[in-house]
Amino acid sequence: MTTVAGSASSPQAVADAAAMRPTAAGLRTEISPLSPRAFRAPVARYRAYAAREADAMQAPVGQLATALRRGDRGAAQAAWGRACDRYLLLGAAYRALGPLDRAIDGMPGGLRRGVADRRFAGLHRLEHGLWTGAPLASLVPWAVKLARDVHTLRRVVRTIPITPLDYATRAHEILEDAQRDLVSGRAAPWSGAGVRATADASAATAAVVGTLVPLLQGRGDALPPVQYGLRRLDAELASVRRDHGGRWPATGALTRAQHERVDGRLGAVLESLAAVPGALETQLPRAIPALPALAAPKRAATR
Repeated sequence: MTTVAGSASSPQAVADAAAMRPTAAGLRTEISPLSPRAFRAPVARYRAYAAREADAMQAPVGQLATALRRGDRGAAQAAWGRACDRYLLLGAAYRALGPLDRAIDGMPGGLRRGVADRRFAGLHRLEHGLWTGAPLASLVPWAVKLARDVHTLRRVVRTIPITPLDYATRAHEILEDAQRDLVSGRAAPWSGAGVRATADASAATAAVVGTLVPLLQGRGDALPPVQYGLRRLDAELASVRRDHGGRWPATGALTRAQHERVDGRLGAVLESLAAVPGALETQLPRAIPALPALAAPKRAATR
């Protein structure tokens, strides 16, 4: 027998875990590692969810192009917001999309000509033009390109490769990105849509966590704090929206107290999400190797 039934671990590794033998990362967890096969169903459910969101993105992108052609900036901005919502709701997928993510959601940072660079495209090229007064006709080609990229997205997300390790860490990364880029206003600087986008990131995180519930139940206490933290974050975001007449405020329109409350709720749920990857380990950490015995010092020769 090379592995214990129902796991990918050797009898010695399981015995080490039961004895809480220390590792380089600290004490071993009491939770037995999961088989990578256990992630097949959650990832399949996520792919189906992502496919629905990608399909739903097509309509607002088409509405955006239509509004641009008829010269209606307000309608184009509203359609842009709905398209952005759908992309952010993909959550766990966008980091695995490579160049396609750059084409749809890339920012001008790092490009030689910044916002004027021809490689700056997608949602944020349109955002820049819509909120800085660019002629609407000049944005139509970028909306057409975005529609083509969304067509590709709808095909790609159905078979996107996601490893168990990636999927176990992705839920934490979605809101980590939101804290760094969305609440700060870095990711939507012209529209100020960071608060609305943070709500999308919370919903995407809840979708990923929802697919992992069957794996997390009974594996320590990682799940309840995450579910509680997401509810509190959503409640805080809803409160901010109510305070602004039922509309999502621009990031810069938040009061200092509102910004602090959102940051606090976001930090709390990130702290609880940090426990999820450890609860979903697929292998035990290696034991600390024993140090070799020191050789006895040589005695000085005597006359």
